[in-house]
Amino acid sequence: INVRPDGVGVLTLCNPPVNSLATTLMESLEANFQKLVSDPAVKAIVVTGEGNFFCGGAEISEFGKLTAKGPDAYGPDESPVGSLTAIFDKVDASPKTVVAAINGMALGGGLEVALACHYRIALPTVSVGLPEVTLGLLPGGEGTQRIPRVAPLEVFLPMLLTGAPVNAAKANKAGIIDAVVKSNVVDEAARFALKMPPNPVSKRPVLAATRFKALGGALEMTLNQ
Repeated sequence: INVRPDGVGVLTLCNPPVNSLATTLMESLEANFQKLVSDPAVKAIVVTGEGNFFCGGAEISEFGKLTAKGPDAYGPDESPVGSLTAIFDKVDASPKTVVAAINGMALGGGLEVALACHYRIALPTVSVGLPEVTLGLLPGGEGTQRIPRVAPLEVFLPMLLTGAPVNAAKANKAGIIDAVVKSNVVDEAARFALKMPPNPVSKRPVLAATRFKALGGALEMTLNQ
């Protein structure tokens, strides 16, 4: 955590080698994010990653802890990733503008961290994706709900169903990334954060074209599909 002279607080995800979302990292993110929100000297917030990775997603080594609890460990209104999504919701609901400075790959939960931010600025070498399906899973950090609010169906659906990432240029054209910059991504994200109002992705409507395409596809199915 660092507060720049311009009043932008910078949170850096640090859990080498890919800044995966281990429990300790998420607890630190939650605590330090709240500090920046509560600090009257902080005007806006930037989230970035340490080194050449933004965030590689969930900490795979912790999956065993979840499965070991068994199917009856959670009630009907509980979720094994509830603590994770609660943190994302706090970022999303921030009264101060939050910008993801995507300095490297943002995959799975890493892209969900970026989508919890109000805006996303990235380097041209970046790729973003939701590869959970390659592990037999679906994104659990609200990515399935947020990405349809920024990208069209023809872009986000293949990402969810194949796990294939998209490069920065395509993500920018689709609306997943708001700007691609060649200079220092944290500096650019800070400038962007200071001039833009908060704009939670959760409050944006699903694109109208996506609604029509989804409805049209459903109407073309047979009665037993």
